[in-house]
Amino acid sequence: MPGRLANKTAIVVGAGQTPGETIGNGRAMAILFAREGAHVMCVDRRLDSAEETIGMIAGEGGRASAFEADITRTTDCAAVAREAMARL
Repeated sequence: MPGRLANKTAIVVGAGQTPGETIGNGRAMAILFAREGAHVMCVDRRLDSAEETIGMIAGEGGRASAFEADITRTTDCAAVAREAMARL
């Protein structure tokens, strides 16, 4: 049932990809949420990796934006929340 997340927003932490052969859970979730219609904020500690995920989503016609943060840091968690409110 495509479109289950139409007009919804999603924040996916770990949406980038650690180098390796697999797609990774965060990247897979971000892509699937976008396929279902969500606007996805892709958060990762490596901005370039989150931007790769954005490119994959955009290539399928989805909507996403990237944000660099390390969620093991309290200040970064607060920044994710502030940025999500501003963007989404």
